[in-house]
Amino acid sequence: MLSVSVSNTKRSVRAFNPDNKIFLITLDGFRWEEVFRGADSALVHDPSVTTDTSLTRAMFWADTETARRKKLLPFFWNVVAKHGQLYGNRIYDNKVNVSNPYSLSYPGYNELLTGSVDISIYGNSKKENSNRNILELINSSPQFAGKVAAFTSWDVFPYILNSERNTFYINSGHQKIENADPGKETSILNKIQSQLAGEKRPTRYDELTFIACREYLLKNKPSVLFLSFSGTDDAGHEKKYDQYLQQANNADRMISELWRLVQSMPEYRDRTTFIITTDHGRGNKKSTWSRHGFLISGSSQTWFALLGNSIVPGGEIKTPNQAYQKDIKSLIMEILTRKDGTLPDGTGSSR
Repeated sequence: MLSVSVSNTKRSVRAFNPDNKIFLITLDGFRWEEVFRGADSALVHDPSVTTDTSLTRAMFWADTETARRKKLLPFFWNVVAKHGQLYGNRIYDNKVNVSNPYSLSYPGYNELLTGSVDISIYGNSKKENSNRNILELINSSPQFAGKVAAFTSWDVFPYILNSERNTFYINSGHQKIENADPGKETSILNKIQSQLAGEKRPTRYDELTFIACREYLLKNKPSVLFLSFSGTDDAGHEKKYDQYLQQANNADRMISELWRLVQSMPEYRDRTTFIITTDHGRGNKKSTWSRHGFLISGSSQTWFALLGNSIVPGGEIKTPNQAYQKDIKSLIMEILTRKDGTLPDGTGSSR
């Protein structure tokens, strides 16, 4: 279980508090090694996976892990590490893992969003998910009905989230952005997406997903938002380590922009918690970093970060602990039902 839990605020009824906001953000297939160590020396100097080693080193390399990770993820290490919490640095025996045996995307997102493992979900096929997810549960409540939305780069998410059964807003892949009053930005975005749809890619560019999410946020002001980036996993499978780092850096920048935006809006300022994580790890060797799955060592190893009004600043958590992706659903429930107080710094023992 997660060692973060609700502080000693007593509640007789476990009802959602509509004042609380949650943004769940994922970077697909992004390793804990890069989160906590920055660029991998074995890969960043290797021209077979890093096309322009000189440029990549100039952008992301430094002599120490502390400096490297700040160059790669400046928002994580200048803001989240100061005002939030980061879990998963296995150097300190602080572990986060998926519980499902497959270490693939669909099983990972199912675990993250449902809080359970379904062994019948063992691949990434486009099959409707029969399991009820946390977004569906929240949207069915009177406090958050119609205030839940999901924006994802991967086109399998309508099946993971079961869009046939659910009524909350889902926009995935190259799907057109549907707004009752589309502005100029939305019209331009839809035009770009229609032009790119012919590429037959299962994912769209993360920047387009982010723009769509931002425009929806400004117009509709959802209380619970799921934003999923795919660029890191795409670059990983293509064995392009320089692009993998660039995609992670891009995601960090967009998360930073999103954080600044919500802090500028009275509907969100001092009411919003960011939960940032991934769906699975990757191989922990130079020969396997581009892959993940049941037989690839390191694939089950993940991480997560917390930032917001519910989170006591704890920085990089360095105490031994074992957490799982499936526990994040319970954490979301804890935050949304919180009436006052904050979550502690996560330095308690394993549960």
